[in-house]
Amino acid sequence: MKNFIEDGKVLKYKVTGTAVKSGDVVIVGKLVGVAVTDGAVGDTIAVAIDGVYSLPKASGALSQGAAAYVIADDGTITSTATSNIFAGYVWKAAASGDATVDVKLSF
Repeated sequence: MKNFIEDGKVLKYKVTGTAVKSGDVVIVGKLVGVAVTDGAVGDTIAVAIDGVYSLPKASGALSQGAAAYVIADDGTITSTATSNIFAGYVWKAAASGDATVDVKLSF
């Protein structure tokens, strides 16, 4: 197909604000992804926007299949939609005391 560009699973992103580490949650507009590599401010890095990732969790339990949102201030996952950015769906339930939650990125 002549108009195919790419599979759309990885976004090229120019790091702004603060440096990122591989595995960090990265917010690009309304897209939520995970940094594939480390990047200093000004570097262009790959950000995965498809797949299932273990991400830092805010307080509270999250049930399997629940909508997952990122708190922009700290990059943690919550089930609270208000003032947060949609990231995808909880892949595996996480208890209140868990530090991470598995999330299927979606947009």
